[in-house]
Amino acid sequence: MQNPLKETWQSVKASALWAHRRLLPRDEWIGWAPYLWLPYLGFFFIDWSGVRHGALYWATIAAAAAVFLVLYFRFYWVYSRERSRERYWIFAAIALLGLIFLKFNDNGQVFIIYASAMCGFTGSMRKSLLLLAIILGAVLLEAALFALTPWIWAFGLFFGAMIGVANAYFGEMSRKNKVIRQSQEEIRRLATTAERERIARDLHDLLGHTLTLITVKAELAAKLAERDMPGAAREIREVERISRDALQQVREAVGGYRNGGLAGEIINARIALGAANIALSECAATAELPAGHDALLALVLREAITNVVRHSGARECVIRVEAADGRVRLYVEDDGRGGRAQEGNGIRGMRERLRALDGELEIQSNLTGTCLCATVPLARQSSERVAGLVPA
Repeated sequence: MQNPLKETWQSVKASALWAHRRLLPRDEWIGWAPYLWLPYLGFFFIDWSGVRHGALYWATIAAAAAVFLVLYFRFYWVYSRERSRERYWIFAAIALLGLIFLKFNDNGQVFIIYASAMCGFTGSMRKSLLLLAIILGAVLLEAALFALTPWIWAFGLFFGAMIGVANAYFGEMSRKNKVIRQSQEEIRRLATTAERERIARDLHDLLGHTLTLITVKAELAAKLAERDMPGAAREIREVERISRDALQQVREAVGGYRNGGLAGEIINARIALGAANIALSECAATAELPAGHDALLALVLREAITNVVRHSGARECVIRVEAADGRVRLYVEDDGRGGRAQEGNGIRGMRERLRALDGELEIQSNLTGTCLCATVPLARQSSERVAGLVPA
């Protein structure tokens, strides 16, 4: 029998998720943050004058808040789809609400602050600051025309300017980071294309001559089979030898393609961490590692860096590789948010690969960061084939 409280909680959770997916777009940058700024709207309903108002007044206030909420959530959909023209109309409508109620309601400055905050995400930094100057200038003009008392508009003017300038800066940084990410993706795409072309050339050079030679030898053996069986047998054995050599060369080539090595993975780690604004410090290995160990630690490093980028929220990451006392150790440390977390498939996969080489994986995590240590003994060479890292 299920717990009624648990069922109720699951129902509420499902309803909240359903509403969230219709109010806001699925955008990594947006997330749940817009809900954090909504409580400030409550100040619009506070009457500081102490005057008792009728139903018409409160109906007008509620209608204005409803219009604002529609515009507010629509703004995020428009922003995620990069519709600049509609974004300006929404911004102007919210600013107009603020200017209207600044005259008839002391709390119209609430809409002014919201509009100022949205200025930072309406275009380039220069355009954002220009829009911010226009709306704050309109507030000053209205205050002068209607002789509004300073406490009515000064609060909105001050915080609107402060929040607007801050958002203009963060919006500019967000756009630059997006351009950087796109550039990095293009670089990776071009690198992948170049690597595919290199593989195609290598396989052509590797197999073209060998397969041609095998074909010629096989044709010669077929002709000799009718009149010179010993000669045909020699050609067949030669075909066998050439085939084995070709197979070994293909295995070595494929092994090279699969294993970029620990040094190559450190380069990839620098790119991934740089894209996430995480500083990297690394120390190269002090000794040349066997192929199997190098490939295994490269895989471990890749998974560790993926976890740092996705989950840690760190500002700095340190990579150290040490070979001493017959063992090689890979350390990956970060200063992000640690704590106990359930191990996923990636961590379990690392443990299984390390066990295949009699290695082990240790993870220490607390509120000051996380340290991952992968240890592999250097003595055991035969286990490389067990781990499937080196061709048989």
